[in-house]
Amino acid sequence: MNARAASLPPIFLIFLIVCFVGINAATNATTIVFSLSPDNVCCEVWGGFNGDAAGRSYYDLLNEKFVMWINDTSGSWGLSKLSRGLMPHYWGLRHGLLDNEFEIKRGLPTQDLILEIDLKLVGYQNYTTSNSSSNVAIVFFFESLNPEVNYQVKCYQTELQFFSYYGDKVQKNQVWFFEWRNDSVAQFKLEDNLQPGVYRHYSLKLNKYIYQMMEHYNLEHVKLRHIEIFTEAYKGYCEFEVYSAKIYTEESLDFLNLMPLLIMIAIILLLCLLIFLIIYRKKKKNN
Repeated sequence: MNARAASLPPIFLIFLIVCFVGINAATNATTIVFSLSPDNVCCEVWGGFNGDAAGRSYYDLLNEKFVMWINDTSGSWGLSKLSRGLMPHYWGLRHGLLDNEFEIKRGLPTQDLILEIDLKLVGYQNYTTSNSSSNVAIVFFFESLNPEVNYQVKCYQTELQFFSYYGDKVQKNQVWFFEWRNDSVAQFKLEDNLQPGVYRHYSLKLNKYIYQMMEHYNLEHVKLRHIEIFTEAYKGYCEFEVYSAKIYTEESLDFLNLMPLLIMIAIILLLCLLIFLIIYRKKKKNN
């Protein structure tokens, strides 16, 4: 009996160590979705609906940064951007597919989608006092898998605006849902916004923004297909710089996600204890 009883704690200890190592490995696992470099994105300028907005998007090799600016005087909604992935509406592929087309389902998340980005707002200028607009943002294009929606006909976008100017002031801490060119958009104007001339680092968990989009548009399962980092202007000017950007996944093991695992561990431990007691009683009866 004493030998068997003495052997039980090490068995439990080994089992718990194995569980801890497994959980620790899971929490440290990461998968790259997109990591910005000069050779894995497309730099583009769109002249807007009138075709007369001027701008530039390029990589400054000497200073190791991307620079984007746009100038719109006619109300064309010009755009200067970096892009990667498959676009909707048969607009084609930008450089190539994302390194990992992340999927997310409503409910308890198994992974967090993380954005790390370093950027600076160089400056902006409004040309009217009533309806000029300029933004600096990143937008994620999703395909709906449940319900199944043809991505080339309609996509769902989650847009985070690091800077937004409209009318006569800077806009922040706002959420907007709207339809744009047959796409459904969830737009978040961040409270912690860019200031002209100030270098900023953002580290953001994107799940909460994506889930708000999914809930609003009644989506159960989506896949990330395309990413754009951009500035846009309507009767205005805007310029910003990007020094680095990385989007990656990591395992999400919060308390609620751990509950099934903890229950399973408890059941296994109880079964081990029950087996030990049965063996012990048989041994005692034989003695």
